[in-house]
Amino acid sequence: MAPLPVAHSLTGRATRARCQSLLAACLCALALGGCASGKPQRVSLVPVDMTESASRLQLSREVVAKLPNDAAVTLPSGSQWRRAGAIVQGDVFRPLGGPFSIALPRHTEAYLVASSGKLVGFYLPVDSSYIELPRPVVLPGAVRQ
Repeated sequence: MAPLPVAHSLTGRATRARCQSLLAACLCALALGGCASGKPQRVSLVPVDMTESASRLQLSREVVAKLPNDAAVTLPSGSQWRRAGAIVQGDVFRPLGGPFSIALPRHTEAYLVASSGKLVGFYLPVDSSYIELPRPVVLPGAVRQ
């Protein structure tokens, strides 16, 4: 009779372990879903040190990216951007030659956020927030000092 309770307790432990694994997977899915929800997240911009020369980015061709609300954003070929600082998600580049805006519920001034040679999102200076692109896009161009 002793083997039966042992087998039962192993089954109970296995069931409990499966439930814990399932719960952990659900929590991870919820956390990741919240990150890519398309809602702007508050971020802290670390500005470029004014004693340093800021990097510049010039696009060699047009770049089209899709926002979380499915609106398309076009960065023109030849457009120039100056590094304004950094946030956790990447380097923040401000447009040279005039403001740039994206269509959220209303048009909002935006700076591009690049990481590892890709456009990953936009920094919204008006409220210090970041909006992540559902799919990063390669930024064709050279960064110059």
